[in-house]
Amino acid sequence: MNINIAIVDDLKQDRERLEECIKDFFARDKSNTVLVETFNKAEDFLPVFCQGKYHLAFLDILMDEMNGIQLARELRKIDQHLMIIFQTTERSYAFDAFPIHPFDYLIKPCRQEDVDAVLKEALRVLEAGDPIIEVTALRATYSVPLRSIIAIASKGHNVELSLTNNQRLICTDTFKNISARIEEDSRFLLINRGVIINMDHVLSPNSEGMQMKNGQVFPIKINGRAAVLSEFSQYMISKVDKRG
Repeated sequence: MNINIAIVDDLKQDRERLEECIKDFFARDKSNTVLVETFNKAEDFLPVFCQGKYHLAFLDILMDEMNGIQLARELRKIDQHLMIIFQTTERSYAFDAFPIHPFDYLIKPCRQEDVDAVLKEALRVLEAGDPIIEVTALRATYSVPLRSIIAIASKGHNVELSLTNNQRLICTDTFKNISARIEEDSRFLLINRGVIINMDHVLSPNSEGMQMKNGQVFPIKINGRAAVLSEFSQYMISKVDKRG
């Protein structure tokens, strides 16, 4: 797995120490690769952040201007699945950060064994969690949980992913390539040429097409409409059966 990590800390020596510890861990972990990006303030990180771009974010709690807790609140609005690890010099600050539901805490200066423990647990959760799809957009690789994808639609030479946080991710991957990587997932249904929807996010079918919970409507192909609606009905019945 390719793991993308962000470090946001206004102290250069702390950023460099943590980056060194992270890279040391992945040098010993041969089953994963890592990309670490560092930022010296929240205001530089927030504009480049979007859902699925990073798996983990290490945030210093005490920073000038926007602090780590304020930054985390903004990140949570964009990506509910981001693993946030707060860094602090005082354990008492952990109580202020608790409402953000962080993944973990690190006491500064960080120790290699503590960073190793956090990363091992993070990898365990990532490997056991909801499947993800890696896509290319804006010259970067994004890991997007399948549950957060509302629809996948071909847009000229690109593919648009509609996500649950109201973002639209324009990918340079081909529609054929993306659809092949999710074809085994029963949540996704091809309803028209170049249009796949996540049935978990459907509000209801109507005369215009599939009405999604976020307000989007995707047309169903005319030839094959009955088959699409039948498959959707069978999926919804299977969900009810599982709950029962």
